Amino acid sequence: MQAKVTRILSVLCVAAMVSHTAVAQKYRPLRDYVEPDGWSIGLNIGKSELWGDVGTKSPIDHFANSKYLDKVSFMGGMYGRYHFHPSIAIRFALNFGSVTATDEWNLDGVNGKGLLEGDDYTQRYLRAQTAKATIFEASTMFEVTPRRINIHQRAFRRRQPYVAAGIAVFHYTPYSTIGSSTTYVKTYDLSLEGQGFIGADYPKRNSRWQPAVPLAVGYKWDLGERLNFAIEYKYRMTLFDQLDGVSGKYISEFEFNQNLSPGDARTAILVADKKAFYNNSLPSEPGTLRGNPGNNDSYSTVSFMLTFKVPSRKAFWWTTKKY
Repeated sequence: MQAKVTRILSVLCVAAMVSHTAVAQKYRPLRDYVEPDGWSIGLNIGKSELWGDVGTKSPIDHFANSKYLDKVSFMGGMYGRYHFHPSIAIRFALNFGSVTATDEWNLDGVNGKGLLEGDDYTQRYLRAQTAKATIFEASTMFEVTPRRINIHQRAFRRRQPYVAAGIAVFHYTPYSTIGSSTTYVKTYDLSLEGQGFIGADYPKRNSRWQPAVPLAVGYKWDLGERLNFAIEYKYRMTLFDQLDGVSGKYISEFEFNQNLSPGDARTAILVADKKAFYNNSLPSEPGTLRGNPGNNDSYSTVSFMLTFKVPSRKAFWWTTKKY
């Protein structure tokens, strides 16, 4: 009788343990599906875009024009991420790369039209400006995975959308081409619109260190206990309008010669106004607009991200059990 009771109790205990494990697995996320509380490290690489005065006015034209692939740029780097909870993390990142744009992207809008029609495509195309900037960026962002805020069925899924926002600081070096050539030169010290020249009418010279506000949206896959893969779009709003080197008004050759060395003045003249080198256009009148000073520049990336989750034996604060 005692042996029979013992066997019954043993069976009940095993059943209770299996049931408890099943319930626990159902109502709390598995480590395979959730980044552990603590650190992760990762790498990212992606296509970068410059959104400024140079290039197309419409984002659709920016990507859909037939010349788009002639100016390809990339940005990548590394990051560390600390998770306070499966849904909340802080990310520290360092990125380096370049952004490019050209007024030649307006060619499709000009084809079949007279160059004197004066629409936006024609004005930008005849301006014939090119822009490139190398960028070194450091950022801090808070990342939120909404479907893991509460422990429910959707929290267990390996694929999760997320959003992020934060602050950044970046250092940039601007370039443009000389005349009708494809040779790029640095333009910061050329003061193409009179930046830093003596006189009340000239714009101030801005710093090459600038703040930005990065905003991101992404979709990530947990590949296993340690690896995570994501695709992310990140847009950076800047607080200035000189990332592409085009913002204000044209100035005269005389002003370049009065304020720059002879060599820099010759180069600046060939870079600042390229209209005379294309389509038999006349040089621009000093004082006329070269860009739109009312719109700040920005840049963005679409990146692939691979994250390694650093092993941790810490207990999660929302449960008494360890993984």
